[in-house]
Amino acid sequence: MYLQGLERGQRIAIPLKGTHLPSGTLRILLRDNGQVEVHYAVDEEQVCSTRPCGDATVGVDKGYTDSDGERHGEGLGDLLSAESDQRKVKGTRRNHLRDTEQKHRAKGNHRKADTIRKNNLGNQKWNRRRTRHHKQVRDHLCQAAHTVVDKAGTIACEDLSAHMKSAPYRHRDTNRRLSGWVKGVMADTLTSISRRRGSALALVNPAYTSQVDSRTGLLQGRRRWDRFYCLDGVVLDADVNAACNILARLYDEEITLYMPYRDVRALLAERTRTAVGTAPPGLELRGCATELPSTESESPAPVPQCTR
Repeated sequence: MYLQGLERGQRIAIPLKGTHLPSGTLRILLRDNGQVEVHYAVDEEQVCSTRPCGDATVGVDKGYTDSDGERHGEGLGDLLSAESDQRKVKGTRRNHLRDTEQKHRAKGNHRKADTIRKNNLGNQKWNRRRTRHHKQVRDHLCQAAHTVVDKAGTIACEDLSAHMKSAPYRHRDTNRRLSGWVKGVMADTLTSISRRRGSALALVNPAYTSQVDSRTGLLQGRRRWDRFYCLDGVVLDADVNAACNILARLYDEEITLYMPYRDVRALLAERTRTAVGTAPPGLELRGCATELPSTESESPAPVPQCTR
């Protein structure tokens, strides 16, 4: 592609990578590293992938684990945690250098302070690493979304734009790692890829999908890390259990997409009381999952199933 230069009659050649030639309005971006980016609009139907979507109906947790137990986004958590930990270490060192630079400047040693700021407190490497990390995460999520669409024609997914009430206390390292979670990128990639390949994406209410026993649909048991402990002693995979609940919520007519989480909790608690007969300890007060027994001898008896 050739662009008009600043001088009359001068044309600048820009080699492009890709199969689609740019047309229409172009936007030229010159990055700090000397690279040139050409942005242009394309017709989505023309660049739509010829790969067909599947014909199954699955529920997908926000970690890209479906209701059949298949994981499509393995390694995403490790990728995000490693980058967050590295940025913490580098940020700590930069703060130490910034304190040193301020001390030299306060003492009147401006030459030393300017040298530290110029060579150690710049943002070019920091921004390049952040851009590279964002590209890696997006590429990882796009591959996971394609594997989901290869399997499913109808995908039930949580509404990731909804704000969910978190735990009252978490360690600061946990908060730091969770702050780097790219749920917006996850939602965008799954939405765009499913639309291009003809798969139907249905958003459901995410409230308490991780705290419901997927076998009974009742608010029983408790999730701890990557395991879900049921009242009858069965241990389920937490992500698979949540994906099954998301799929079940697709057909739940009582829980709508924008139903407040307090109303969802009250409805699930009422279902649990009706099915079991008596509420488990603490359920009538808080409407949430009960505590785990501390020993095997204290394990409760299996929950009787409701007759239909």
